[in-house]
Amino acid sequence: MDTSAYEKTRKDALSFLKENFVMELATCRDNKPAVAPMVYVMDDELNFYFVTYRESFKAQNLISNPQCSFTVWQFPKMCIQASGTTSIVEDENKKTWVIEAFADAATKDPNFWAPIFRIQRNDYCLFKITLDWMRVLDLKRDTVRQEDSPYTEIKL
Repeated sequence: MDTSAYEKTRKDALSFLKENFVMELATCRDNKPAVAPMVYVMDDELNFYFVTYRESFKAQNLISNPQCSFTVWQFPKMCIQASGTTSIVEDENKKTWVIEAFADAATKDPNFWAPIFRIQRNDYCLFKITLDWMRVLDLKRDTVRQEDSPYTEIKL
């Protein structure tokens, strides 16, 4: 893929991620995978943030094994897959920024009510995902007979 096509794909992917707010998050502990839909926000450095109950299955999985993968997709537009390492965010300023960004994200769909708004502040963990890799699949293109990979890896 030439440089201009790559830059367009990267720009489209970042725009797509900012327009959406739900990921399917995969975690694993003791060789047992689990996946859950999560509301997310991202910052300008491509770090992703999500909130969950401190005692939830996914939180306990991530405390035990901080590696995760996720996908954000919308047919027939785009599918983004990524993996990274999670860490718990304790910084109060970052927590405030994330909660405000969640409120903004959740208002994009008038029929959506994020479960995070039901959790008391002391009962949740804020996780940050630092990406190891990310790739994009353009679902608008016909790739059935394509010989090269239909995915574009995004350089981090």
